[in-house]
Amino acid sequence: MHHNTLLRNTFYTEAELRKTLAENLVYLRKSKQTKLSQKAVARLLHLPEKTIMNYENGHTLPSAYAVFRLAQYYGCTMEDLLTQNMKKKEG
Repeated sequence: MHHNTLLRNTFYTEAELRKTLAENLVYLRKSKQTKLSQKAVARLLHLPEKTIMNYENGHTLPSAYAVFRLAQYYGCTMEDLLTQNMKKKEG
């Protein structure tokens, strides 16, 4: 059983998830010790650069598999990536 029941008790619209994910991806990419370009992240995840750009500007919501890969890469959960303001959590 997952310790966080946030999603079960809260309804998120697709627009809210897309916005939170976009903000988190930009924040995480730029806060890594070696600040990565969109192109570098795309290469690491075997995705087109334009795909990363669309995730970060909120135009596209990635597949579950892409969210899983992004969460693994950034060392967070998929749920946090989609629902938590990571900039506020850190700062």
